Amino acid sequence: MTEPTRRALHREGGPAARESREETGRAMLLRYVERPDGRMELTETPLTREDYLNPQFGDKWVQGRKHGEAIFDLAGRLGHWFHSRADFLILFDVQHLLGPGLPKPCPDVSVIRGARNPERVDGSYDVVKQGVPPCLIIEVISPKDRRVREIDEHDKVEIYQRTGVPEYLLLELQRKPSDRLRIFGYRLDPAGKYQRMAADEHGRLLSETTGLWFSISPQGDRVVIRDVATGALLPTFEEEGQERKRAEDQAAQEAEARQAAEARAATEAEIRQAAEARAAAAEAELIRLRAEMERLRGGR
Repeated sequence: MTEPTRRALHREGGPAARESREETGRAMLLRYVERPDGRMELTETPLTREDYLNPQFGDKWVQGRKHGEAIFDLAGRLGHWFHSRADFLILFDVQHLLGPGLPKPCPDVSVIRGARNPERVDGSYDVVKQGVPPCLIIEVISPKDRRVREIDEHDKVEIYQRTGVPEYLLLELQRKPSDRLRIFGYRLDPAGKYQRMAADEHGRLLSETTGLWFSISPQGDRVVIRDVATGALLPTFEEEGQERKRAEDQAAQEAEARQAAEARAATEAEIRQAAEARAAAAEAELIRLRAEMERLRGGR
Protein backbone atom coordinates (compact mmCIF):
# COMPACT_ATOMS: atom_id res chain seq x y z
CA MET A 1 0.00 0.00 0.00
CA THR A 2 1.15 3.53 -0.64
CA GLU A 3 1.47 6.51 1.61
CA PRO A 4 -1.95 8.10 2.18
CA THR A 5 -2.54 11.61 0.89
CA ARG A 6 -4.95 12.17 3.76
CA ARG A 7 -6.53 10.21 6.59
CA ALA A 8 -9.76 10.45 8.54
CA LEU A 9 -8.57 11.44 12.01
CA HIS A 10 -9.28 13.44 15.15
CA ARG A 11 -7.23 16.55 15.71
CA GLU A 12 -6.31 17.50 19.25
CA GLY A 13 -7.80 20.88 19.98
CA GLY A 14 -9.57 22.94 22.59
CA PRO A 15 -13.11 22.16 23.77
CA ALA A 16 -14.54 25.11 21.85
CA ALA A 17 -13.08 23.84 18.55
CA ARG A 18 -14.34 20.30 19.13
CA GLU A 19 -17.80 21.50 20.16
CA SER A 20 -17.98 23.72 17.08
CA ARG A 21 -17.20 20.79 14.78
CA GLU A 22 -19.72 18.55 16.52
CA GLU A 23 -22.44 21.18 16.33
CA THR A 24 -21.97 21.96 12.64
CA GLY A 25 -21.21 18.39 11.56
CA ARG A 26 -18.87 19.80 8.91
CA ALA A 27 -15.73 18.07 7.71
CA MET A 28 -12.70 20.25 8.41
CA LEU A 29 -9.56 20.50 6.28
CA LEU A 30 -6.17 20.45 7.99
CA ARG A 31 -3.46 21.87 5.75
CA TYR A 32 0.06 23.08 6.35
CA VAL A 33 0.77 26.48 4.78
CA GLU A 34 4.02 28.37 4.67
CA ARG A 35 4.08 31.63 6.64
CA PRO A 36 5.96 34.73 5.44
CA ASP A 37 8.81 33.89 7.82
CA GLY A 38 9.21 30.46 6.19
CA ARG A 39 7.72 28.44 9.03
CA MET A 40 4.94 25.93 8.34
CA GLU A 41 1.63 26.48 10.11
CA LEU A 42 -1.23 23.98 10.41
CA THR A 43 -4.49 25.65 9.43
CA GLU A 44 -8.03 24.39 9.86
CA THR A 45 -10.84 25.44 7.54
CA PRO A 46 -14.17 23.94 6.42
CA LEU A 47 -13.63 21.35 3.70
CA THR A 48 -14.78 22.61 0.30
CA ARG A 49 -15.85 20.68 -2.79
CA GLU A 50 -12.65 21.71 -4.59
CA ASP A 51 -10.50 20.55 -1.65
CA TYR A 52 -12.33 17.23 -1.57
CA LEU A 53 -12.02 16.51 -5.29
CA ASN A 54 -8.53 17.98 -5.78
CA PRO A 55 -6.60 17.65 -2.50
CA GLN A 56 -3.02 18.76 -2.05
CA PHE A 57 -0.44 16.23 -0.92
CA GLY A 58 -0.44 16.16 2.87
CA ASP A 59 -4.03 17.37 3.28
CA LYS A 60 -5.99 15.77 6.09
CA TRP A 61 -9.64 16.14 6.84
CA VAL A 62 -11.68 15.21 9.86
CA GLN A 63 -14.64 12.90 9.31
CA GLY A 64 -14.56 10.90 12.52
CA ARG A 65 -13.28 7.65 13.97
CA LYS A 66 -15.93 5.38 12.42
CA HIS A 67 -15.19 6.71 8.96
CA GLY A 68 -11.48 5.97 9.34
CA GLU A 69 -12.12 2.54 10.85
CA ALA A 70 -14.42 1.59 7.97
CA ILE A 71 -11.76 2.52 5.40
CA PHE A 72 -9.04 0.66 7.30
CA ASP A 73 -11.27 -2.42 7.62
CA LEU A 74 -12.24 -2.60 3.94
CA ALA A 75 -8.74 -1.90 2.65
CA GLY A 76 -7.24 -4.38 5.09
CA ARG A 77 -9.55 -7.23 4.18
CA LEU A 78 -9.24 -6.67 0.44
CA GLY A 79 -5.47 -6.21 0.67
CA HIS A 80 -5.09 -9.45 2.61
CA TRP A 81 -7.39 -11.36 0.23
CA PHE A 82 -5.57 -10.24 -2.93
CA HIS A 83 -2.08 -10.27 -1.41
CA SER A 84 -0.99 -13.28 -3.46
CA ARG A 85 -2.46 -11.91 -6.69
CA ALA A 86 0.24 -9.91 -8.46
CA ASP A 87 -2.32 -8.45 -10.88
CA PHE A 88 -4.29 -6.77 -8.07
CA LEU A 89 -3.37 -3.54 -6.29
CA ILE A 90 -5.34 -2.22 -3.30
CA LEU A 91 -5.03 1.47 -2.42
CA PHE A 92 -6.67 3.65 0.22
CA ASP A 93 -6.54 7.41 0.58
CA VAL A 94 -4.19 7.73 -2.40
CA GLN A 95 -4.72 10.50 -4.91
CA HIS A 96 -5.85 9.33 -8.34
CA LEU A 97 -4.87 11.24 -11.47
CA LEU A 98 -7.86 10.32 -13.59
CA GLY A 99 -6.86 12.10 -16.77
CA PRO A 100 -6.93 15.50 -18.50
CA GLY A 101 -9.83 17.69 -17.45
CA LEU A 102 -10.86 15.40 -14.60
CA PRO A 103 -10.53 15.98 -10.84
CA LYS A 104 -7.83 14.28 -8.79
CA PRO A 105 -9.73 12.71 -5.90
CA CYS A 106 -8.54 10.37 -3.16
CA PRO A 107 -10.95 7.41 -3.17
CA ASP A 108 -11.38 5.81 0.21
CA VAL A 109 -10.57 2.37 -1.24
CA SER A 110 -9.73 1.42 -4.81
CA VAL A 111 -9.10 -1.99 -6.32
CA ILE A 112 -6.93 -1.96 -9.44
CA ARG A 113 -6.36 -4.92 -11.71
CA GLY A 114 -3.79 -5.04 -14.46
CA ALA A 115 -1.76 -1.88 -13.79
CA ARG A 116 1.36 -1.66 -15.95
CA ASN A 117 3.78 -0.82 -13.14
CA PRO A 118 2.06 -1.25 -9.77
CA GLU A 119 5.41 -1.22 -7.94
CA ARG A 120 5.93 2.38 -9.05
CA VAL A 121 2.71 3.65 -7.45
CA ASP A 122 3.67 5.88 -4.55
CA GLY A 123 2.19 9.30 -3.88
CA SER A 124 -0.52 8.97 -6.53
CA TYR A 125 -2.07 6.59 -9.04
CA ASP A 126 -1.87 7.83 -12.63
CA VAL A 127 -4.61 6.18 -14.71
CA VAL A 128 -3.07 7.22 -18.04
CA LYS A 129 0.45 5.99 -17.20
CA GLN A 130 -0.77 2.77 -15.59
CA GLY A 131 -3.11 2.02 -18.47
CA VAL A 132 -6.23 1.08 -16.47
CA PRO A 133 -8.65 2.80 -14.09
CA PRO A 134 -9.58 1.07 -10.84
CA CYS A 135 -11.95 -1.82 -11.46
CA LEU A 136 -13.74 -1.07 -8.19
CA ILE A 137 -13.88 2.06 -6.05
CA ILE A 138 -15.48 2.14 -2.60
CA GLU A 139 -16.36 5.43 -0.91
CA VAL A 140 -17.44 5.59 2.73
CA ILE A 141 -20.14 8.23 3.00
CA SER A 142 -19.81 10.74 5.80
CA PRO A 143 -23.10 10.69 7.74
CA LYS A 144 -22.61 14.17 9.20
CA ASP A 145 -21.60 16.52 6.42
CA ARG A 146 -24.34 16.88 3.80
CA ARG A 147 -21.99 18.57 1.31
CA VAL A 148 -19.52 15.68 1.38
CA ARG A 149 -22.34 13.15 1.07
CA GLU A 150 -23.60 14.89 -2.05
CA ILE A 151 -20.14 14.76 -3.62
CA ASP A 152 -19.87 11.01 -2.96
CA GLU A 153 -23.45 10.27 -4.02
CA HIS A 154 -23.68 12.53 -7.07
CA ASP A 155 -20.47 14.23 -8.24
CA LYS A 156 -18.29 11.12 -8.02
CA VAL A 157 -20.89 8.99 -9.79
CA GLU A 158 -20.42 11.21 -12.83
CA ILE A 159 -16.64 11.46 -12.40
CA TYR A 160 -16.04 7.72 -12.05
CA GLN A 161 -18.42 7.02 -14.92
CA ARG A 162 -16.46 9.39 -17.16
CA THR A 163 -13.23 7.72 -16.06
CA GLY A 164 -14.57 4.29 -16.97
CA VAL A 165 -14.46 2.76 -13.48
CA PRO A 166 -16.50 -0.45 -13.99
CA GLU A 167 -17.93 -0.59 -10.46
CA TYR A 168 -18.53 2.00 -7.75
CA LEU A 169 -19.75 1.02 -4.27
CA LEU A 170 -20.86 3.38 -1.51
CA LEU A 171 -21.00 2.44 2.16
CA GLU A 172 -23.26 4.66 4.24
CA LEU A 173 -22.36 4.70 7.92
CA GLN A 174 -24.82 4.87 10.81
CA ARG A 175 -26.10 8.32 11.69
CA LYS A 176 -27.25 7.03 15.07
CA PRO A 177 -26.58 3.76 16.93
CA SER A 178 -29.96 2.27 15.98
CA ASP A 179 -29.33 2.74 12.24
CA ARG A 180 -28.14 -0.04 9.95
CA LEU A 181 -25.19 0.31 7.62
CA ARG A 182 -26.24 0.60 4.00
CA ILE A 183 -24.34 -0.40 0.88
CA PHE A 184 -25.30 0.33 -2.71
CA GLY A 185 -23.49 0.84 -5.95
CA TYR A 186 -23.26 1.27 -9.70
CA ARG A 187 -21.96 -0.77 -12.61
CA LEU A 188 -21.14 0.41 -16.12
CA ASP A 189 -23.50 -0.90 -18.77
CA PRO A 190 -22.37 -1.71 -22.34
CA ALA A 191 -23.02 1.92 -23.29
CA GLY A 192 -20.63 3.16 -20.60
CA LYS A 193 -23.39 4.47 -18.33
CA TYR A 194 -23.76 3.68 -14.65
CA GLN A 195 -26.75 1.58 -13.64
CA ARG A 196 -27.68 0.85 -10.03
CA MET A 197 -26.60 -2.60 -8.91
CA ALA A 198 -29.46 -4.92 -8.00
CA ALA A 199 -29.10 -6.96 -4.81
CA ASP A 200 -29.83 -10.69 -4.92
CA GLU A 201 -32.39 -12.43 -2.72
CA HIS A 202 -29.89 -12.40 0.16
CA GLY A 203 -29.29 -8.67 -0.10
CA ARG A 204 -25.83 -9.12 -1.63
CA LEU A 205 -24.24 -6.94 -4.30
CA LEU A 206 -22.06 -8.77 -6.81
CA SER A 207 -18.74 -7.21 -7.75
CA GLU A 208 -18.04 -8.87 -11.07
CA THR A 209 -14.58 -7.34 -11.37
CA THR A 210 -13.33 -8.82 -8.10
CA GLY A 211 -15.49 -11.96 -7.82
CA LEU A 212 -16.80 -10.89 -4.41
CA TRP A 213 -20.19 -10.50 -2.75
CA PHE A 214 -20.74 -7.38 -0.61
CA SER A 215 -23.56 -7.19 1.91
CA ILE A 216 -24.45 -5.99 5.40
CA SER A 217 -24.55 -8.35 8.38
CA PRO A 218 -27.97 -9.32 9.82
CA GLN A 219 -27.20 -7.09 12.80
CA GLY A 220 -26.61 -4.20 10.40
CA ASP A 221 -23.30 -3.23 11.97
CA ARG A 222 -20.63 -4.50 9.57
CA VAL A 223 -19.85 -5.24 5.94
CA VAL A 224 -19.79 -8.91 4.95
CA ILE A 225 -17.54 -9.84 2.01
CA ARG A 226 -17.49 -13.34 0.53
CA ASP A 227 -15.77 -15.00 -2.40
CA VAL A 228 -18.32 -15.81 -5.08
CA ALA A 229 -16.64 -19.05 -6.19
CA THR A 230 -16.06 -20.65 -2.79
CA GLY A 231 -18.27 -18.73 -0.38
CA ALA A 232 -15.20 -18.07 1.76
CA LEU A 233 -15.52 -15.13 4.13
CA LEU A 234 -13.05 -12.25 4.00
CA PRO A 235 -12.63 -11.83 7.76
CA THR A 236 -12.17 -8.59 9.62
CA PHE A 237 -8.98 -8.20 11.67
CA GLU A 238 -10.99 -9.11 14.76
CA GLU A 239 -12.50 -12.18 13.10
CA GLU A 240 -9.10 -13.17 11.72
CA GLY A 241 -7.64 -12.89 15.21
CA GLN A 242 -10.46 -15.00 16.65
CA GLU A 243 -10.01 -17.60 13.93
CA ARG A 244 -6.25 -17.65 14.51
CA LYS A 245 -6.88 -18.08 18.26
CA ARG A 246 -9.30 -20.95 17.56
CA ALA A 247 -6.76 -22.56 15.22
CA GLU A 248 -4.00 -22.17 17.81
CA ASP A 249 -6.23 -23.60 20.57
CA GLN A 250 -7.22 -26.52 18.32
CA ALA A 251 -3.58 -27.15 17.40
CA ALA A 252 -2.62 -27.08 21.10
CA GLN A 253 -5.45 -29.49 21.95
CA GLU A 254 -4.45 -31.81 19.13
CA ALA A 255 -0.80 -31.67 20.23
CA GLU A 256 -1.83 -32.43 23.81
CA ALA A 257 -4.03 -35.31 22.66
CA ARG A 258 -1.21 -36.61 20.47
CA GLN A 259 1.26 -36.44 23.37
CA ALA A 260 -1.23 -38.22 25.64
CA ALA A 261 -1.76 -40.90 22.99
CA GLU A 262 1.99 -41.32 22.56
CA ALA A 263 2.40 -41.57 26.34
CA ARG A 264 -0.35 -44.21 26.52
CA ALA A 265 1.24 -46.12 23.66
CA ALA A 266 4.64 -45.97 25.37
CA THR A 267 3.12 -47.20 28.66
CA GLU A 268 1.27 -49.99 26.87
CA ALA A 269 4.48 -50.95 25.10
CA GLU A 270 6.32 -51.09 28.43
CA ILE A 271 3.55 -53.21 29.94
CA ARG A 272 3.58 -55.50 26.92
CA GLN A 273 7.36 -55.84 27.05
CA ALA A 274 7.23 -56.57 30.79
CA ALA A 275 4.53 -59.19 30.25
CA GLU A 276 6.51 -60.76 27.43
CA ALA A 277 9.61 -60.79 29.64
CA ARG A 278 7.70 -62.44 32.47
CA ALA A 279 6.23 -64.99 30.07
CA ALA A 280 9.67 -65.74 28.66
CA ALA A 281 11.11 -66.08 32.16
CA ALA A 282 8.25 -68.40 33.18
CA GLU A 283 8.76 -70.47 30.05
CA ALA A 284 12.46 -70.70 30.73
CA GLU A 285 11.81 -71.71 34.35
CA LEU A 286 9.34 -74.33 33.18
CA ILE A 287 11.89 -75.76 30.77
CA ARG A 288 14.50 -75.81 33.53
CA LEU A 289 12.15 -77.58 35.93
CA ARG A 290 11.27 -80.19 33.31
CA ALA A 291 14.91 -80.77 32.61
CA GLU A 292 15.61 -81.11 36.32
CA MET A 293 12.79 -83.59 36.72
CA GLU A 294 14.11 -85.63 33.80
CA ARG A 295 17.54 -85.64 35.38
CA LEU A 296 16.22 -86.81 38.71
CA ARG A 297 14.21 -89.60 37.04
CA GLY A 298 17.30 -90.74 35.15
CA GLY A 299 19.31 -90.94 38.35
CA ARG A 300 17.11 -93.55 39.99
